[in-house]
Amino acid sequence: MITAAEPPSAGPPWIQILLSVVGLLGGTGGVTAIATVALQRRKFRADAAEVLTDTALTLVDPLKTRVGELEAEIQRARRQAAVASREIRELRDAVQELTALIRRWQRAIFAADATIERLREYILASESGGPGSRIP
Repeated sequence: MITAAEPPSAGPPWIQILLSVVGLLGGTGGVTAIATVALQRRKFRADAAEVLTDTALTLVDPLKTRVGELEAEIQRARRQAAVASREIRELRDAVQELTALIRRWQRAIFAADATIERLREYILASESGGPGSRIP
């Protein structure tokens, strides 16, 4: 009886897989492409970092400009608030003075010895700030 000899071993299975992949990729051209990609990986990362940096700067520059504009606007608003505060203080003082004047005139009008002539004298004196500006 003739027995068939066993076929020669092709080696470990991973070698067969590797050879199959090389064959699928087109032989040495595919391996060269994979090697090129592996070697240029750092270049790809550097290019990606450069693109991200440029994009970030493109976005940050307008924001810096806007922040500067807003800071200037805040300064203007603070100056205007200070001016408005002074004006309000001046108006409050004027209102207090006029309220006091009206109360003095009211007391003069309702005084028991009030006459038209005395009121006229009193008002004229109070407008000029003379000695007759006190309630009789």
